[in-house]
Amino acid sequence: MKHIKRRERESSEIRRKIIEAARSLFLNQGYAEVSMRKIADQIEYSPTTIYHYFANKEAIVRELLIEGNSMFLQTLQQRAEEAQAAGLNALDVLKTVSDAYVRFGTANPEYYNILFISNLESVSLISLIDSGRFKGFELLESGLKAAMNDGSITQGDERLIATSVWSMLHGLTSLLLNFDFPTAKSNDELISFTIDTFFRGVSR
Repeated sequence: MKHIKRRERESSEIRRKIIEAARSLFLNQGYAEVSMRKIADQIEYSPTTIYHYFANKEAIVRELLIEGNSMFLQTLQQRAEEAQAAGLNALDVLKTVSDAYVRFGTANPEYYNILFISNLESVSLISLIDSGRFKGFELLESGLKAAMNDGSITQGDERLIATSVWSMLHGLTSLLLNFDFPTAKSNDELISFTIDTFFRGVSR
């Protein structure tokens, strides 16, 4: 029994090493430039070992997307639930979810790149409709509808406004990941100010 558990643990560790190596290589070299052999070389295993766990690169991408989408959606849902449990109004819940989006990206830059920049979904079998990214957008959209219903945000097309919010959050996150902002006292200040300023523009 102990031997079986040890093998399972070792197998899980190897699988994790493959995922992490592939994630780094895809982002640094580009999907087309990465082979199964390169992934194997990165973790000092034979290509045969890699194929034991994944049939091809597309299978690895699928695993990365599933994992990244799950992490992203869980982050947004958890922050939304915490804000609602704390008794925050719909607008403040929206701001909290928006903040969670940016925090996820800055804390998980490789996954953010995979989900929102490098478009690795184009080589996977994952449908956008089933992804955490799309469900995260729906969470934002439903939050906007709630804020419109309680009168804190001007009535309008929630899909259009949600897309505008998403665009703002993506732009802010991408800038934070790639540039320094000498005029901001801290990233926390910039994130808070940007989100507050945006929602002030659509609030009553």
